Amino acid sequence: MEDPATPLALLRAGADSYGPFLGADGELRDPVFGEPTQYGTPYHAFCRAVLALRRPDPSDLPAARDGLRTALRHLRNPGEPPRASSFQRADGTTGAGNHRDFFWPPVVRAHRILALLGDPETAERTAVVRAVDIEAAFAARPPSNWSAVWLSGEGLRRAAGLSPVADARFEAWLGTFFESGRILLDEGFYQEPGHPNSYDLFTRLHLADLLADGYGGPWREALEELLRAGLRRSLAVQLSDGSLAAAHRSSGQSWNDGAQCAYFATAAALLGASDPDLAGRAEDAAWRAFDSLGRWRRPDGPFSPVYNVLPPDWRVGYEAYTADAHYANLALAFLAAAIQRGLGDRPRPPAAPREAAAFVEADPTWRALVHSGPYSAHVNAFPAAHYDAFGLTEVTFGAGRRLHFGPTVRCLADAGFLNLGLATRRQAGRSPLRVLAREPLRPCAPIAAGPAPGAVRLSARCPGDVGLYEIAVAAGPAGVEVAERVHGHDGFSTLLVPYLLDAGDGRRTEVEVGGEAATWVHLRSGAERLRLEVDAPRAQVTHLRHGFENRRGLCGLLRLDLDGRRDGVRYRLVVEA
Repeated sequence: MEDPATPLALLRAGADSYGPFLGADGELRDPVFGEPTQYGTPYHAFCRAVLALRRPDPSDLPAARDGLRTALRHLRNPGEPPRASSFQRADGTTGAGNHRDFFWPPVVRAHRILALLGDPETAERTAVVRAVDIEAAFAARPPSNWSAVWLSGEGLRRAAGLSPVADARFEAWLGTFFESGRILLDEGFYQEPGHPNSYDLFTRLHLADLLADGYGGPWREALEELLRAGLRRSLAVQLSDGSLAAAHRSSGQSWNDGAQCAYFATAAALLGASDPDLAGRAEDAAWRAFDSLGRWRRPDGPFSPVYNVLPPDWRVGYEAYTADAHYANLALAFLAAAIQRGLGDRPRPPAAPREAAAFVEADPTWRALVHSGPYSAHVNAFPAAHYDAFGLTEVTFGAGRRLHFGPTVRCLADAGFLNLGLATRRQAGRSPLRVLAREPLRPCAPIAAGPAPGAVRLSARCPGDVGLYEIAVAAGPAGVEVAERVHGHDGFSTLLVPYLLDAGDGRRTEVEVGGEAATWVHLRSGAERLRLEVDAPRAQVTHLRHGFENRRGLCGLLRLDLDGRRDGVRYRLVVEA
C-alpha cells in the first residue's frame, strides 16, 4: 500500500486507523490490550480537531469533542485510576501510572480549535479549562521532561488569557530548566539519565512551543538561544532516511519522527525572517522526518508506534511503556502540530542533498555522526546498558529507502547485542568470538573528526586490556568506508553483519555472498540494492535468518570469518540501486 503523500493525508489515514478503538465516551482503547492507555485520548482528540479544521470528516468534530470531555474529566479528578502505562511482553501483564502531565498541550490546543469552529460546548469547556489546577493535576515538576509538556500547555493557556497562575510562578517553573544544569545551552542539549536523543528532542520541542505561542518573558533570550543551538544539534543527529539517531530509551519510536516534524516546522517558522538559510535547512529536515514517519503506516491495522509495521501483538521494537493507543497517537499529534506550524498540505519535495560533514560530541554523550549525500553513519562510544551496543550503531542510505544497518540488534537466545562490525577469534574456523560491540570499551580520547569532511576516528580500550581498539568511519560519494582493528591481536577476525530481514511491509531482504580475493555481500529488498565490500577473502560464511530483532523489525545475521591471521577488517557500504 502506498504511503499517503501529504501530511494531511497521513494524519487522516493514521487517525482513521484508530477510529474502531474509540469508546462511546470518546476514550481511546488500545488495539491489543483493549483498555485506555496513558494519554492516547487527548492526543487523538487533538488530531481529530486539526482534521476538523483542515480536512473535515463528519466524525471528526464529535470525536474531538468527546475525547476532550473525557480528558478534562480525568484532569479535574486526580483521584481517578490512572490508565495503563506498562505492558509486559512476556505474559501481557499491564500496570498503571500517572501520565496526566501529557494531557495539557493537546487539550488546550484542541479546545482552541473547536472554539474557532464554533463548537456549542465551547463556553462550558472554557470554564473547565480555566479551572484546571496545575499543582493538583500534574505530578512532575521542572526540570523533568514531563513537566516541559504541561508547561507548554500552560504557556498556551496563558496566551489565551485563561490561566489563573501568577506570572512569577510560571517564570520560576520555566527558569528551573535553565538554572538546574539540565540544559547545556551551548550544545543545545537537554540532559536526562542515559542522555537519550529522544527526550532531548521531546523537551526542546515543548520549550520551543512557548516561543511559537508568543512567550515574551525574562527567559525569552535563553529560549531563543536554545532553539538555535538545539536546531543545529537536531539537524546533525537526524539520519539520512529522516529518522532520529538511536541512543538509549525511546529510540525507534515513531513519535521521534513526528516530534522532528513538529520541531523542525516550528524552528522554520520562528527563524524564517531572521535566518532564512537555517530556516530552510529546518524545513528540509521536517520533510525528511515526514518521509520516515510515513513508513510506519501499517498496510492493514492501526498506525505503528514503532519503526516497523509488524503486527501490534508481536511487540517487536516496543519497550515496556509502549502501546499503540498512546504512542502512535502521540506521533500523529506531533504531525498535526507540524501542520499547524506550516508543514504544508503538498507532496514531500525531493530530499535536499547533504554536504559531507562530521558531528562529534564528547562528554556527556560520546557520540558521532557523519553525513554525505544519501549516506549517514552513527558511532556510539558510550552506549547505555540494556539498549545499545558499542561502535557503528547505524548506517542509512537516503530518504525513502528501507534497507539500512542498525540500530543495535539483539539475539533472542542469549540477549546479546550486535552491531555491524568486528569480532575476533583466537582460533581458525567457527570458533568462539570476542564481539567488540559487547565489550565494555571506553574512549581513550575524544572522538576525532577528519581528516576528510565526513570522517571520524575513535580509539577505545577495555579496562585492564592491553589491546587498543580503533575504528575510523568516513562518508563520501563512494559510500561509507569503515576500518576496525585491535592492536596486538595476532589471531583471526570476523565481520558480523546483522541486517533487517522483515519490517512487516511484505518484503524480506535477500542476501547473496561472493568474491574470492575480496568478499562482497549484496542485499536486496524490492528495487533497493546495497553492496558491502570487504577488503579480505573469507574462510567461511554462516547465515542465520532467525532469532534476532531490533527496533526496526526481525533481523538476520551474517558471520563472515575472514581468511588468515589479521588484526581487523576494512569494508565499504554503497548504494547500487
